[in-house]
Amino acid sequence: MRGRIKSSIMSDMKIISHDRMLLLLSLTPLLLIILLKLVFPIFSHIIFTKSGFLLDKYYSLIAITSVSIIPMLYGMVYAFVLLHENDPDIFHKHEGKPATGRSSLYLRIVMTMTLSFIFVLISILITNPVPSEGWLRTVFVIFLLTIQSPFVFLLIGSLADNRDEGLALSAIYGIFLITVPLGMLLHHPWNYLAFFSPLYWIGWTWIEYSAIESLEYGIIAIILTSVSILIFFRHFIRKNSH
Repeated sequence: MRGRIKSSIMSDMKIISHDRMLLLLSLTPLLLIILLKLVFPIFSHIIFTKSGFLLDKYYSLIAITSVSIIPMLYGMVYAFVLLHENDPDIFHKHEGKPATGRSSLYLRIVMTMTLSFIFVLISILITNPVPSEGWLRTVFVIFLLTIQSPFVFLLIGSLADNRDEGLALSAIYGIFLITVPLGMLLHHPWNYLAFFSPLYWIGWTWIEYSAIESLEYGIIAIILTSVSILIFFRHFIRKNSH
């Protein structure tokens, strides 16, 4: 069993390492960390010097949005690895015997969540998007963001049949990301338009002063994400059982 798991992981790693787009997506979290930690202060200083506009007051909003991208990236990576299996010309170029069926699905869900957890944690520790929050709230937010990766993975894996359709679905999921900055900037009642997105509720979970309201927002995010995962999981199973 361990041998098959190891073989499947190595096979996926080879696919990712030989695909420039997937490799870039995998490394993007590191780029986001560099931009937030090193480039943002310089860029903010330049803008303030030239215009007097203080970009620093939007740092938390920009950082929260950037960190929210990470689960999407790893969900995309493993969804595209899955799509590679449907292309014999690509898949048979790589060595290794992958797991099949549900075992492959479960393993990739675990991998997306593991990578998302690691890089979300690292990015938060380095960039500190919400300095005023304690470790317990941060751990809760990391969990909420981590479960977004199987959402993206199953969204693409259950609905897309090829790379182009996968890219289109990834762009559609970008709407969920847009709700993070817009939902926090828009005033009532326009913020209602962002209520469909779990990322919107996660953002407010992160910055809400009240612990009770923060927990309520987090629960809403969990419900939205869990329902979506269940729907796409069932569709994926039906799609691959034919």
